[in-house]
Amino acid sequence: MASATINWSEVAQHPKYLELKNRKRNFLFGWWIASTIYYFLLPILSGYAPDLFRLRVIGAINFGYLFILSQFVVAIFVALYYTRVANEFDRLTSELVKAVS
Repeated sequence: MASATINWSEVAQHPKYLELKNRKRNFLFGWWIASTIYYFLLPILSGYAPDLFRLRVIGAINFGYLFILSQFVVAIFVALYYTRVANEFDRLTSELVKAVS
């Protein structure tokens, strides 16, 4: 089996690679910023607004419990959304491989 020699500098300049890289970077960086801000809201709000976390919503369940549980929900949503967007990245990668080889 002969191995194909790939000119990586050519691949790095290919328009499909640049499109893939830009789309992936924009998506990942945007979601990273949003999820990091949401993650750090817990210690920030609990430090600066502790009364907010004592606010009872339903019976013994207060806002703090709901906020903590919402972080799990958001993490699951981000993971599911990424699996849908990753299909687009896979399509672009396949097009790039076909164009280069």
